[in-house]
Amino acid sequence: MSSAIDSLNRLSRKLEDSYAADTRYLAIARIGFALYILVFAVDYEWIASVPSLLLQPPPGPFAVVGLAPTATGMVVLEALRLALAVALLIGIRTVAVSVAMAIVLVIGGGLANSFGKVDHFILFEILPAVMALAGWGAAFSLDSRRETVSRPTRDNGAVILAWAAIVAFALFTAAVPKALRGWLDPARQATHGYIARDLADSVKLGPFGPELMEIKSALFWKALDYGTVVAEASLVVLIFFPIAFRIGIAVLVIFHIGVYLGLGIEFDSYAFVYFPFFAAPVMNLIRRVQSTRSKEYQDTSQTDIARASDGV
Repeated sequence: MSSAIDSLNRLSRKLEDSYAADTRYLAIARIGFALYILVFAVDYEWIASVPSLLLQPPPGPFAVVGLAPTATGMVVLEALRLALAVALLIGIRTVAVSVAMAIVLVIGGGLANSFGKVDHFILFEILPAVMALAGWGAAFSLDSRRETVSRPTRDNGAVILAWAAIVAFALFTAAVPKALRGWLDPARQATHGYIARDLADSVKLGPFGPELMEIKSALFWKALDYGTVVAEASLVVLIFFPIAFRIGIAVLVIFHIGVYLGLGIEFDSYAFVYFPFFAAPVMNLIRRVQSTRSKEYQDTSQTDIARASDGV
């Protein structure tokens, strides 16, 4: 039993080390996240204009509360989001601000989803709270200038690993309904059907939706169905193989781009959801470039010294 526990502990430490992220890298994510909120702020005020008779909150806290949003409440929510985004941008009281931002975004998203249309951006909404624990306020921030604030650089592997598990599970829950509703049925072309539906009711259509409909290959459309389910479901296994997990995330980015081109569904905010997983390869690349430049500088300096000595 003890050997099994030791093996699990070693595996856990190895995974944590593989997912650990330099907080300078995460700080860039924090700044980008705050700017995204400020520049591409989602409108909440429309929520108050919808008749309360249409209020149909999904199961959860919003169904329990059952309160119709007011115009004043939505303005206050937007003002809070603005103030928190500014505080997040400059990095002041980052942990508290990040948690508060997550709460505001979850409330806004929950209210928006209480009228029948459900979006899938909860990962983006809870991201600030998780990244606060990972230390995205420990660099490039006012907090980092305070002596009382610790500034870890790679002690956040457990948090990033937990975030990977959350993301993987969320995508798995998206894959399971597809599998149960016939996406794996060889006789059905689910992706083809969605694009055809959008063409028939072109309220929101992808830029290349009509062009994609010109493709008549059943093999192509069925491959898209299988590929979608596999890409979303596989991460729960790939999480134990960090390199493969990152490759899986990269495949999902391509998938999201394809969804936008075909169906017009935007996943730009998910760039922040996936960003933390690429800290290790990006920082390793930066270190290699810096090391190469340092070596070139040293070689140049030694050459200059040798030339100066020859001249003397």
